[in-house]
Amino acid sequence: MEGVDRNADLVDMKTHHKLKCDNLAQIQEQVMTWLEKKGTGLTESRSLWNKVHTVDLLAGAPALVEYCRTLGLRVREVAMTVINKHADVGLHIDELPVTAKINIPIVNTKNSFNRWYKIPGRLMKETAPVINKFGQKYYMFQDVDYSELELIDELELTGPAVFNSQIAHNIVVDKDCPLPRLVLACTFFNEPLHYLRD
Repeated sequence: MEGVDRNADLVDMKTHHKLKCDNLAQIQEQVMTWLEKKGTGLTESRSLWNKVHTVDLLAGAPALVEYCRTLGLRVREVAMTVINKHADVGLHIDELPVTAKINIPIVNTKNSFNRWYKIPGRLMKETAPVINKFGQKYYMFQDVDYSELELIDELELTGPAVFNSQIAHNIVVDKDCPLPRLVLACTFFNEPLHYLRD
């Protein structure tokens, strides 16, 4: 969508929607146990976005499957976002076709913040998409002057939230945030867009 103001289609959508989750501790424990058993090395990853074997993780985390079922959702894919240094993650827009993901905090998300920004049309037109390691296009805004941008919203992820990945966002990691910061990002066969339209 090079040269197009992507924000125009999203003006009526929220940046996120917090979800209630009665079994969050169980999900976190099962995911951490799965990571430790598999010896994936994910907790040491230097890459933000890490795809995992979805079927295998779901088998090891039945509490996650049950939680998604209570929301009427069927998981398509899971990935782990990993931050291992006290440095902010740059402003970006995730790859399509997914807009609404559910992000679930696994460990060390306190004192870190997702922030969403409105991108001026000029900057959007000047920014060409990048091809990620999976061959998908996404947008990365290098050396952006945040004083020129409008901060739309902020979230400290302490519980699951439906996350609008098509509005430009970054992650700010405070020096008091313990590391690694692990978040499970889930996409679904039936995308939960309705939460972002409320």
